[in-house]
Amino acid sequence: MPALRAPPPLPGIPAPDELPVVGSLLGFARDPIAFLQGLQRDHGDLVQLTLADHRVLLVSDPDLLETVFVTEWRNLHKDAIYDKTRPMLGNGLVTSEGDAWKRNRKLAAPSFTPRHIELYRATMQRCVDTWIAAQPDQAEIDLAHEMMGLTRDIVLETLFGGDLDLDVSVAGHAIEAFMDEFVVEVRGWRRFAPDWLPSPGRRRAQRAVAALDDLIARVLAARRAKGLGDDLLSQLLSARDEDGHGLDDRQLRDEAVTMFAAGHETTATALTYALLLLASHPEEQRRLAQSPERAEAVLKEAMRLLPPVWAVGRETQAAIRLGEHDVPAGTQILVAQCVLNRNPTWFPDPDAFRPDRWLDGGPDLPRFAYLPFGGGPRVCIGNHFAMMEGTLLLSAIVSAFDTVALGPVPPPMTPSITLRPRGAIPARISHRAGIGGESGRAAT
Repeated sequence: MPALRAPPPLPGIPAPDELPVVGSLLGFARDPIAFLQGLQRDHGDLVQLTLADHRVLLVSDPDLLETVFVTEWRNLHKDAIYDKTRPMLGNGLVTSEGDAWKRNRKLAAPSFTPRHIELYRATMQRCVDTWIAAQPDQAEIDLAHEMMGLTRDIVLETLFGGDLDLDVSVAGHAIEAFMDEFVVEVRGWRRFAPDWLPSPGRRRAQRAVAALDDLIARVLAARRAKGLGDDLLSQLLSARDEDGHGLDDRQLRDEAVTMFAAGHETTATALTYALLLLASHPEEQRRLAQSPERAEAVLKEAMRLLPPVWAVGRETQAAIRLGEHDVPAGTQILVAQCVLNRNPTWFPDPDAFRPDRWLDGGPDLPRFAYLPFGGGPRVCIGNHFAMMEGTLLLSAIVSAFDTVALGPVPPPMTPSITLRPRGAIPARISHRAGIGGESGRAAT
């Protein structure tokens, strides 16, 4: 294994005290969110750190973030962490770069316009109605498990269609297995092991990828035999570029898995945390039950406090100018929503759950002070889909049920690609007095 050696420090940019060789890696690995929040608090909105063999800049200034996401976006690619997801995501929109990303983004974009995703509202409503009807009058549930199942059903139907005689539930299990191993791959001992070194965890991840490959091959064959529909996979199958060429089967596989992974776990996590925060703030929960139009404000505030996408990374492919500093090629740029979202300059009383801050047009924020879906040309293509799904499900569930938290708020969490709950999120749900499932759904 080659010796760990990070590029030299950049002059003029503050840095914390660090250990030899590994730098800040141990503190970051123990608690990434608390560590990054402490860096920003102690050193400001631009700070450098060493993570083993990487020179990293933590950027939290909205003006500098405009440089990262807009001005210099062509000179910044996804960072080294994203490479660890390629066995699962392949060369889909999350991981691809350059001309491949540009072409596939253009082919996929028509399927994600606000007008087109309205086609899926009825599916979302039907799925949440079914979930509500299946709940007893009172029950103790795992919010994380239930929301993961609900959003999985929605993304499977909107992505693959509901008319294929196939069991596609394996997709969720396979991605869950891969993500479990991803945490070990980037934060455990395997971070320092060569990719060719086998281990039980790596074999488990390989089996998960093989299961996804087999499933998508069967889904593509079934969809072609059945004929195209309104589902997202059908849209990708029929998409053509200006030369009349579409996506080949490998590209279709990569985009389908990317859409499933991105459209499933992030929305489920956002809903879980929104319901949990409401469960610990009964007055806010009552307000939403009486005024379902508050759902968007509640969801935005939940994503601010407990962001499903807690950080994103980039790597400079060429030297760039960041504010007053020259940043060489090969530098890692870390943008941490978990830091941005609690900046008291933009969010007074930043640790408080205050959905009202998003009403009446929301706070007067700089363009890059709040980034639940990223920013610039690479902003999440599914942002409209996610917000429609999240607000619809949240308002429906809160209109039907009163929820009481049975565990800590916030819960134990694992910062993986997403800010995942670590274990169950126990809660007690009960039908609202005088509001049965049907009238609760009518409120949406």
